[in-house]
Amino acid sequence: MPILAPLLFVLIAFFCFCSLTGLIFLAVGWRKISRYLNARRERDLLALRTYHSRLSLVVGELLARANELDQQSKYLPVETEKEWSRMYENLGQSLVLMGDTLKIIKGHVDEKNVKGGREVTLLLCREATWVSRRLLDFETRLLTMEKMQVEEIKAVQQTMGHAAQESPQDGIKAGEEGGDTRDRSTTRDGGIDQ
Repeated sequence: MPILAPLLFVLIAFFCFCSLTGLIFLAVGWRKISRYLNARRERDLLALRTYHSRLSLVVGELLARANELDQQSKYLPVETEKEWSRMYENLGQSLVLMGDTLKIIKGHVDEKNVKGGREVTLLLCREATWVSRRLLDFETRLLTMEKMQVEEIKAVQQTMGHAAQESPQDGIKAGEEGGDTRDRSTTRDGGIDQ
């Protein structure tokens, strides 16, 4: 037994030393892992804040574009007004939803909820892409309709111009002998000779 006591003492000391060393390594490892996770979370929150500010600008630009297109569409013929109203109603609902979603993202950032903030940010990006594509489509349609209106106006002006030149006025055709054919609407002075 006398030999077993020192051996048992060495074994207990070795076990205590290994346990203490293991606990120290575990504590250091846990601290490094928790620091890494906290730093990663802070980076993710910073990224969410950045996305929120960028998406706020994007939503503002989309609202401005939609308003501009709405103002331009006011000059369209009455028969297309109902179709445009329906399209703008859908876009308006999407833009309002996007504004509300920005508030939700801000709430997630304030709560430091990275996962929820990412999900809502992704949904907002998809919605912004959809709205942007619809606005581009409407802009293209609007330009096409405006070109058609300009062509119609030019055709009417040409037919009226030909009719005016062919109709006799006191025996003199327009543009002959003393007839002033200048377009006075395009001069700076309003057509007043000086």
